[in-house]
Amino acid sequence: MSRTATGRAIVITCRDDVLRRSTHPFIVVAVTTRRMQQSHISEPESIAAWKIAAIWTIPALLSTVETVMFARLGGHPIATWRAFVGEAPQWFGWAALTPAIIGLGDRYPLRRPVRLPAIAVHAAASLGASLVLAFCDALVNAWVRPSPGSLLATARNWFLGGLPATTLVYFAIIVASYAWRSSARLRRREREAAELQTQLRDAQLGALRMQLQPHFLFNSLNAVMALVRDHDTKRALHALSLLSDVLRATVNAGNAHETTLASEIDFVTRYLGIEQVRFGDRLRVIVDVPADLNDAQVPVFILQPFVENSLKHGVLRERQGNEIVIRARRQAASLVLEVIDDGRGLASSSGAPAGVGIANARARVDRMYGADASVSVHDAPHGRGVAVEITLPLVRGSAQSQAAHAAPVELAL
Repeated sequence: MSRTATGRAIVITCRDDVLRRSTHPFIVVAVTTRRMQQSHISEPESIAAWKIAAIWTIPALLSTVETVMFARLGGHPIATWRAFVGEAPQWFGWAALTPAIIGLGDRYPLRRPVRLPAIAVHAAASLGASLVLAFCDALVNAWVRPSPGSLLATARNWFLGGLPATTLVYFAIIVASYAWRSSARLRRREREAAELQTQLRDAQLGALRMQLQPHFLFNSLNAVMALVRDHDTKRALHALSLLSDVLRATVNAGNAHETTLASEIDFVTRYLGIEQVRFGDRLRVIVDVPADLNDAQVPVFILQPFVENSLKHGVLRERQGNEIVIRARRQAASLVLEVIDDGRGLASSSGAPAGVGIANARARVDRMYGADASVSVHDAPHGRGVAVEITLPLVRGSAQSQAAHAAPVELAL
């Protein structure tokens, strides 16, 4: 057995002699590492230089304003540019040192348990930063505000006078960098969690669709087989033509979880057409969908399980003709879909368990819309049959099918 690692995948294979000696099936495993690579790449490495400069410009400007104001109050006004040149070196010096300080903070972290070498490194780095800034301040002020003392004496005074403040600023940079990194990691993890949640939702919906599609396709094939057994070639060919349309719609749906209401109505009427070819006058279908709702977004194949349930527990149990009504209406900011039959109602089928399709539809609606959607199954308002009411958020899409009409239509095949 060998294991090969590439930039994108880890592949495990077996030698031929091992395969020949074994009677058990082998599986070739390919494990992708792209997710791990992306997570590593998304780890924040550094703060942009312009952000560091922008942050340190703020105290530089505040110090400049403070110097100008106190100079005027003391009777010795100073030009703004001269004050800025005198104050800016210490702050922009910190800006120049910030990347190095952050790097030391990462290399020698001050996190529990705090180690003595890390403390010693940062103490020495803090003193070094104070010395560099003191010399820069002394050098600039020797030009801006000359003094009788020597450059070294002025630098010493700057160093000793500013040591408490520079030490505090140094460790404040360390703490701020840790806080920024923690915040960036938290945001990244939240994004990854949201992506994983979306992937999980898509996987769950995909699994539900894979469960639903064979279910209604088998029912359609059974309807065609019944016609073949009856030697009704003409109607069997017609049903096969409709079944091909149903299969085409299933394939064209791809991985999409939503479609337009017009496309959904077109699909379900073709599915009902197969059953009507089989049962003829025993099945009467009315579709009542306003034209202005054709582009409303609905879950793919959402109506079919409830239509099938009406056929199974309503229409197909009555010798006389029965009716299935499919309606859509707008209710405030919601879209309400209804499937109503005039069969035997809930009382006659109370002992029958909920079918795979209905449980599937409920789960899909819950995962896609949560509390914003609902599925209600109750007795029909006219006292006979079952009424299904599906409430969804009204979201507009692009109309792709004109199978639904503004006025009620009867499906006649």
